[in-house]
Amino acid sequence: MPVAAPLRVGTSGDYPPFSVRASDGTFDGFDVAVARAYGRDRGREVVLVPFAWPDLERRLTAHELDVAMSGVTVRGDRLARAPMTSTVARTSAILLVAASRADVPADGRGLTVAVNRGGHLERVARAHLPRASIRLVDDNRSLPELLSSGRVDGVVTDTLEAATFAPSTASPTRVALMLSRDRKAYWVAPGNEALADDLDTWLAARSADGMLDALRAQFLATSAAPTAELPPASSRVVDLVARRLLLMPEVAAAKAVAGLPIEVPAREAEVLDRARAAGQQAGLAAEPYVAFVREQMDVAKIVQRAVLARRGTGTPPADPAAVAAARARLDGDLRPAIDRLDGQIRDALALNAPLRSGPGELTAALVVDAPVPGFDPAQARRLADALSAIPARLVKRGEEIP
Repeated sequence: MPVAAPLRVGTSGDYPPFSVRASDGTFDGFDVAVARAYGRDRGREVVLVPFAWPDLERRLTAHELDVAMSGVTVRGDRLARAPMTSTVARTSAILLVAASRADVPADGRGLTVAVNRGGHLERVARAHLPRASIRLVDDNRSLPELLSSGRVDGVVTDTLEAATFAPSTASPTRVALMLSRDRKAYWVAPGNEALADDLDTWLAARSADGMLDALRAQFLATSAAPTAELPPASSRVVDLVARRLLLMPEVAAAKAVAGLPIEVPAREAEVLDRARAAGQQAGLAAEPYVAFVREQMDVAKIVQRAVLARRGTGTPPADPAAVAAARARLDGDLRPAIDRLDGQIRDALALNAPLRSGPGELTAALVVDAPVPGFDPAQARRLADALSAIPARLVKRGEEIP
């Protein structure tokens, strides 16, 4: 029987409580513990591969890593590049300042703010604090000292990482601004959907038997699963629907460069026909499921239009290489990513419909999980109503009623 190849797990070592590297070179943290438990259960050796955040995407897409497990934030651009597993933790990006600092402008005006170079939090800092002077650091672990020494006015971190900062009575801190609410997942190398699916299967089993909750209690100071205040089944569906929306700004940008319209009726009709057939194959009632897919498509177009309105569409570039690259991104990255999410949403609905959460709860959770242009509570309610209308999976021929 062939021995499974070692699993190369990328981890930064500088992002507590997810990944911490001690002075002797050993690793610890929530994601490190999860990786080791997965390897143990699957009979695979786990090789921890350190990475620097600015190099993560390049190394993952070059297949130097099989999976990144280091507090990686779910984002549309990342979903477009490679699969991500189900959400394993939730946190909020924050601006942390000295407790004695009274006024903190919402745009960061006049502040010097430190943040880790190359990661999600740098992007958050630049987007939400456009008038701050951003000081990039190459080690998250230096942030508390920079703030306590007064060398910076604030640091951008997240609530889980901030909870690991050593308390200092001499320099107490406070959360000045809440910048974003984020989800953490495991980012799998492109083309390795089988690993992503197996990780999801394993994560679901470890959630059910309580192992993940025990690790959360140990490392994240909470035993709560990342459910966004919803039952796990509803949270999973909302997470997936929101991820599809996170891809829409990427789709809009690629279409703008390629000179393609947002609305293509013939293609949309084809998508609905495929959805009907796939939904029936999964045992879903055809009309409610197709109605939900139609709402998804309509809301996706609203988001794309809002993105282009913010950007200003202008004239598509005449450069044939840019047009070809945009079309290749649509066909090679974005549409396959959307198709994968559509299949995951369909499977989750087949397993979990009808959702126990009401439309109001679903609406609120969707707004939190999909912070994209044009997506407001009204659009979220459309999706929530359509999700709530999907009944339990139909019993197909040859199956027994449970």
